[in-house]
Amino acid sequence: MHSRYAAVFNIENLELNTHFRPVNTEPLRNNVEKELTPASFESLELSSQLLADINRAAVPVAINSVVKSKHMQLTGDQLELPSPQLNATDKRALWALISEHLDKL
Repeated sequence: MHSRYAAVFNIENLELNTHFRPVNTEPLRNNVEKELTPASFESLELSSQLLADINRAAVPVAINSVVKSKHMQLTGDQLELPSPQLNATDKRALWALISEHLDKL
């Protein structure tokens, strides 16, 4: 359970021990991907509504650039997305990513 929900329901935030945590199924990135610099990413143009929704959801984090990447991630003020058009699954993953990032703040 996210700590913000635990606070809302006034219950203790619990985490699964390592035996029950899901295994990271994402394939390991190769050395070429690790060596990519932010300057080598292709910039993405999102719809104005999607960009506005992302910026509203990410407060207090300011997202200054959206770039194309194989993996969806938020690094500093840069959001990496697989494409400018997101399907429902991608949008759920994006909101979960933003929520997880905000929980760390």
